[in-house]
Amino acid sequence: MSSALPIVSPTGVTPAWLTTALHRRGIEATVQAIATETVGTGQLGETRRFHLTYAGTPPAGAPATLVGKFPSDNPVAATSGKEMGFYRSELMFYRELAHRTAINTPAVYVAELGADNDFTLVLEDLAPAVQGDHMQGCSVDEARLALKEAALLHAAFWNDAELEGQPWLYVPPGAQGFYTTELVEQSWEHFQRTYGARMDPEVMRLCDKFVRHHAAWNAPRAAPKCFSHNDFRVDNMLFGGPRVAVVDWQTSAYLGTGMDVAYFLGGAFDRATRRAVEGELLAEYHAELQAQGVSGYDFDHLMADYRHYSFAVLVVAIAATVIVKQTERGDRLFMKMVTDGAWQAIDNEAADVLPD
Repeated sequence: MSSALPIVSPTGVTPAWLTTALHRRGIEATVQAIATETVGTGQLGETRRFHLTYAGTPPAGAPATLVGKFPSDNPVAATSGKEMGFYRSELMFYRELAHRTAINTPAVYVAELGADNDFTLVLEDLAPAVQGDHMQGCSVDEARLALKEAALLHAAFWNDAELEGQPWLYVPPGAQGFYTTELVEQSWEHFQRTYGARMDPEVMRLCDKFVRHHAAWNAPRAAPKCFSHNDFRVDNMLFGGPRVAVVDWQTSAYLGTGMDVAYFLGGAFDRATRRAVEGELLAEYHAELQAQGVSGYDFDHLMADYRHYSFAVLVVAIAATVIVKQTERGDRLFMKMVTDGAWQAIDNEAADVLPD
C-alpha cells in the first residue's frame, strides 16, 4: 500500500480520505458522508465503525461500513502501544502475513504506519458477526472453531526460517515477548496493592511464586516455533458465522509453540468446564496441526508447551494493569484472567516446573 495516504485519527477519516482509500483498492466510488460509532473496549487503541454514504450509485464491492483502528486517546496506553511495538506488530501482520494464511481475518483497506509507530488501520466490517465477551466465555463448539483457526495460523508458519529472518518480524528473545521481568515485578507490586484483597489467596501465592521465577520461565524456548497471536481469547474473536474471525493482532510475534492454545483455553470456560474438555480440545487441535502438514510434534510435546504457557496470561494481565487505560471492565477482566490462568497452571501441575 502507498505510504502517501496520510495517517489520521478517527476525526481525520473524512469522505475525501476514504474516497482515496477506496480508489487505491480499485473501488471507483465517491464517499459523500460518514456516520461514526465507537466499537470495542478500547484499552490499548481506539476502534470506530464508519457508515458510508456514497454520491450516486456505488459499484459492486463498495463497502457499506468499515472498521478503523487508531492509537489510544489515553496517553499511557498510546505510549505503551508505540514504544512496546504493539501497533507495529498488528500493522505488519495485516500487511505481510494475513494473506498467506487460511485463517479468517478481515480484509485490509488501509494499513499505514508512521516512523514513530503512529498508525491508521481500516478493515472490512465483519458484522453481523459480533465480538465475544471474555467475561462470559464461549461454548465448547465455539472453542472448537477458534482452535481450528489457531491450528491454521500456526501450521502456516511452523518453523519458518525465511519468516524468522524478516527484519520487521518481532522475534522475542525469550519465551514470551514484550514483557520484561522488571516490568512484571513492578506490575505485580501494583497488582497486589490494587487487587490483592479481592483475589483467592491460593491464586495470589501461585502468582507470587511465578513472578519470583519469571526470568527463568522466560528463557528462550527450543524449536519448534511458529507465528502466534499471543492475545488469543474470546474478546479478540468475532462469532456468528460458520467460522470464528480473529482480530486484534497487537501482540503477535514469532515464538515457542503452545502459547495461543494455553492462553485461550485458560479463560474460555469456567474452571470445571475447562478441566472437563481441555484434553479433548487439545487433541483436536493437535490433529488439525497434523492435517495441515506439521510433523515431528507429538501430543506429549504439546502438553509440555501447554503447561509452560499457562503462565503467559498472568504476565499479560498483571502487566496490563499499568500499561493500558484503566476501566471498570478492565479491572474485572484482569482479575479474571489472573484467576483463570492460575487455576489452569495449578490443575495441570505447571507450577511443578518452577524452582522451589
